[in-house]
Amino acid sequence: MDESSLVKHAEAVRAAAEARAHRRHVAAQLATTGALVATRREELAERERALQVEQSDVRRLEQLSLTKVWATLRGDAADRLAVERAEADVAALAVASAISRLSSAVADDARVRREHDGLRGADEAYGDALAAYELAILTTGGRDAAELTEIAEQLGVAEARQREITEAVDALRATRTALDSALASLDSAGGWSTYDTFFGGGIVADMVKHSKIDAATAAFTEVNRALERLSVELADIGASAIDGVDVSQTLAVFDVLFDNILSDWMVKERISEAQARATNLRERLAQLADDLDTDAGEIAARVDALLERREAILTAS
Repeated sequence: MDESSLVKHAEAVRAAAEARAHRRHVAAQLATTGALVATRREELAERERALQVEQSDVRRLEQLSLTKVWATLRGDAADRLAVERAEADVAALAVASAISRLSSAVADDARVRREHDGLRGADEAYGDALAAYELAILTTGGRDAAELTEIAEQLGVAEARQREITEAVDALRATRTALDSALASLDSAGGWSTYDTFFGGGIVADMVKHSKIDAATAAFTEVNRALERLSVELADIGASAIDGVDVSQTLAVFDVLFDNILSDWMVKERISEAQARATNLRERLAQLADDLDTDAGEIAARVDALLERREAILTAS
């Protein structure tokens, strides 16, 4: 067996090691998506229970009951009913939002599961490639065969990690883009809220303000979805060791920003709170970007060093 055949066996080991490492990464992602689906199911159940409570309150005021009688005697039956209906509407929106998040989580889990199933047999393939390479080494009796084997395996693992970091960077880029867009919408809503609160904006300003709030809420729904994708991509590259980004806690930050609005001042306060949280998240994502860039540079340098050593061994006279 000549040297070119030995190189082909080394390449087969590298490819098999990459596939095996990738399957392990996907298995870690699968654990994350499965846990996220369970969390989203619990969240939906909680929102549905809350909706039932709000709907029950509405029914008590709509029908003949002690609650309605007491409200009528106090003279605020109509106001109470309007408030309860508004709260029921908000609870219904929260249920719809939870259903959407559950659907997104289930789709992500299914996608990762399909990828994981497609890599079935990667461990066996790696063992077969390694065995074939070992047989070739025994046949040729190459002087540096042991080191070539180690280099091939390390290259496979390093290149698999390179791919996972690239996927995390792509998910992070999408998250930052969505967050920037959502912040712009929120800032616009904040400007109209300030005008409406302090300068007596009137009905037109109030309508525009609520339109901007709706746009901001929809934009942050997209941020949540992007964060969920990011959490999956970070699962297998040591996300917990990256300072400042706790995706699992961040997911619920921008749920329903403006439920049961009672006054212009409350709207302004809630917008300010959301702006602060969003700005803090943007800073943490920037830190994550720096960390991923550092990781990518280190892995690239590692791959280059391994390839140089491999070339030196195989081309040595």
